Amino acid sequence: MRPTRRSVILGIPAFYLACSGETPKESGDSTETAPTPEREPEPAPWEPGGTEDSVAFAWGVQSGDAETDRVILSLRSVDTALTLVIAEAQGDGWVEVKRQPIERTGETYQELITGLNPDTAYRYVYFTADGQRRSKVGRFRTPPKAGPLRKLVIGATSCLGGNEPWSNLSFAAEAQLDVMLMLGDIVYADGAQTLEDYRSYYRHALGVQGLLDLTASTSMIATWDDHEVGNNWTRESLAEGQYEAALQAFRESVPQGQGANGQIWRRLLFGDMVEFFVLDCRSERTDTLYISVEQMEWLKSSLKASTARFKLILNSVPINDYTDMFGHAYAEDRWQGYPEQRREILDFVADNAVGGVLWVAGDVHHGMICHPDAPGDGSGESQWEVAAGPSGSTLNVAAELYTDTTGHYPVLFAKWNYTKLTLDPGTGSCLVSFIGDDGLVIEEMELFL
Repeated sequence: MRPTRRSVILGIPAFYLACSGETPKESGDSTETAPTPEREPEPAPWEPGGTEDSVAFAWGVQSGDAETDRVILSLRSVDTALTLVIAEAQGDGWVEVKRQPIERTGETYQELITGLNPDTAYRYVYFTADGQRRSKVGRFRTPPKAGPLRKLVIGATSCLGGNEPWSNLSFAAEAQLDVMLMLGDIVYADGAQTLEDYRSYYRHALGVQGLLDLTASTSMIATWDDHEVGNNWTRESLAEGQYEAALQAFRESVPQGQGANGQIWRRLLFGDMVEFFVLDCRSERTDTLYISVEQMEWLKSSLKASTARFKLILNSVPINDYTDMFGHAYAEDRWQGYPEQRREILDFVADNAVGGVLWVAGDVHHGMICHPDAPGDGSGESQWEVAAGPSGSTLNVAAELYTDTTGHYPVLFAKWNYTKLTLDPGTGSCLVSFIGDDGLVIEEMELFL
């Protein structure tokens, strides 16, 4: 076994002060900075009976946007008459809490399941009409409603454009994550135009072992990037009905809630601990705006109002300024090409002392921990961004060739990975671990937010 490489920044007072804006507590002064406990272990996997049928249920099971009392479940199957069974973790075992017949009439079956308990593990399965054959057993966990605090373990990835069977996602499945952040480019549907075209890409992706394992293991929070529609697409570049077809295929394949007006951008709250701000950095772009004025105002007001200890911004393309690495090449495809809006939101976070912010991005095909601004270049130098993945797409070798002399990029590498974020609300820390195709840690760093 090769040695694990670690890049760890611990609680050095000067660093803590710079990143959190708070004076560090002396040991014993307060329990506010005491580490919070790990999550209680879940029971051994549920055995619902029946035989798993990989033909009738070739695309596994999915769940998305879990909240304290609800979750969206999703299924593709060649069978139409099915029975859904849900079991809840109680003590050392599982207790069946729901059994209902369902009739799949479209490409997928989706249902909002309500009446769940907070901070509770659930398992679910679909049986065929004869009750003998079944899907994979799925798992999800509802988030805490409010204290007591505990650590949260969150996965993140992007860019599944190769490297099948996405072995790093199978390792993510073993981690029993609280939730998985899908940051875009789940499929590379370049060239698709019709609804059936787009569906065919999702059928393939959902049948790959890594994604089969992952989607059965935890719920997802997802946004999209360009390849769910077409490479670097704009509304003007799409054929009539293409946008609607791509959006429908995305939503029926990756279960998700919607914003107040049906938009992708939305927020989800995990009790007192973390609030997720899901951005849509593609469908609202114009020549002068990266995101709409409405989305920008929603993001600023929501960040300012949030009382969660951590505020994770799901950002399909990094807000980092890549001038030192790439110059202005392809700047129009990221925040960097829209400097006014980029500066507006980074300055807003800094000027309003919004604590606990972590930008989490995909798209760039390399792993990274960075400050959105290089030292001395702006308010982003006191914020943090993590680029998660890629789990499968062509690696961006620029990350290996670039030499950072300023401290802009404490972690920078080009290897396939999923990213694990272990959030400790007691200490305000986030341990960022990049896990490779062999299940080992590639790089690891602790941030104080």
